[in-house]
Amino acid sequence: MNQLTNQPRDPEKVARILQAALHEFATLGYHAAKTSVIASTAQVSKGLIFHYFTNKANLYLAVAKDVFARLNQVADWSVWQDAPDLTTMVTRALRYKIQLQLEYRDEMAFGLALYGASDLPEAVRPQLLALFDSEVKLASVDLIGPVLARLPLRPGVSPAVVQALIRGMITTVTDQARPFLDAHPNARVEDLDWLVSDVQQYLAVLEHGFLAE
Repeated sequence: MNQLTNQPRDPEKVARILQAALHEFATLGYHAAKTSVIASTAQVSKGLIFHYFTNKANLYLAVAKDVFARLNQVADWSVWQDAPDLTTMVTRALRYKIQLQLEYRDEMAFGLALYGASDLPEAVRPQLLALFDSEVKLASVDLIGPVLARLPLRPGVSPAVVQALIRGMITTVTDQARPFLDAHPNARVEDLDWLVSDVQQYLAVLEHGFLAE
């Protein structure tokens, strides 16, 4: 008989497992990550991991839920919501996101991998995509929405289209920032001022177009 069957979850062990799994998944991706390494790092048995989470795919899903819950808890939404205009909002958001990348490297790397959706466990892919979609909705409706509502959009331009363009732009510049941050682990937000400058140019084109009048 399995002695773990009726064993209640130890919150401290669960926390160690999730933290160790986060680092392993963020560093290597889902398929290359090894539960034996996670168990060793978390100082638990491999059998306990499977007892708590059933399989590697469910562990990945648990890490995803924990990552988003943690980032949502620490995030300062006023960075977006209180911005007076689009340029200020995106510039603030980019600087803030870079700061989060510096402070929460594994969490942000995991989130970016989830965004790419190229290395996900098939068994829980629908749950992962639904989780990510809910985060995208939060960004679109709760964060960008209040700023767009204060802007005089051109007739025929819907807020949803502008939101999609902004999300795409932020994703692009985040991808640009990641190699730099990997190569400069002690970087400061100020070291990425070049990226902020690029974003401001992108925004100028987004707001005013790229054709001469």
